[in-house]
Amino acid sequence: MSLYKFTFLFNPNINKNRFINFITFSFNLVYMTRLLRKTIYVITCCGLSISYLQAQDVHIDSANTLNMARLQTNKHGMDVLGSWGLVNIAAGTIGYFTTSNKEWKDFHLMNLSWGLVNTAIAGMGLGGVKQEMAAKINCNDMLQRYESNKRLYLINAGLDAVYIGTGVFLWEHSNSVSSHAELWSGFGKSVALQGLFLLFFDSTMYASHASKNKKWYGLMQGLYVTNNGIGFHYALR
Repeated sequence: MSLYKFTFLFNPNINKNRFINFITFSFNLVYMTRLLRKTIYVITCCGLSISYLQAQDVHIDSANTLNMARLQTNKHGMDVLGSWGLVNIAAGTIGYFTTSNKEWKDFHLMNLSWGLVNTAIAGMGLGGVKQEMAAKINCNDMLQRYESNKRLYLINAGLDAVYIGTGVFLWEHSNSVSSHAELWSGFGKSVALQGLFLLFFDSTMYASHASKNKKWYGLMQGLYVTNNGIGFHYALR
């Protein structure tokens, strides 16, 4: 039974043409409503996408700024470490050849050795900074390297405390031995001195990086882009 015949049973006076027009209008209204909803949905999605991409541009620029600040901090640190190394090389060499005291001769010799090591480490560190500045990495890698830098300086600070303890032990040990007492004393004083400087250096470097924690974690809560598309990242503090 057709819709018209079914309706006619309940309303015999209904006009067929008017009924057809009413049904056609109703279908058109439903269709136009659905089309309007789809149009609004597409426009909204496009607007959100544009907003996300604009936010991502700001996000990447801010991450790059923080990453460059991290690299500059590392560069300045390596400059300081390299300068300390060169001072120890120069002073150690001069002291070794100008003093006749066995204890101070060994002290300068150990300082010279530490100077060579620290200068080499600073040189490699500066080379690493230059490579990182030229590299293109995503925001997650920037955060991981930031965290890696903090861990490195924190671990080094712990090792520096060991150096200080070792130096003091060797220094004290020289008082209880009859042979090579000057060597143990000279080496002990040098190791303790180097440990004190490195503890100050690594603690300062760690504190300098850690002072950016709030900015890094505030930035990394939100939108990010990977090779697979756009996503969200939330960094736990």
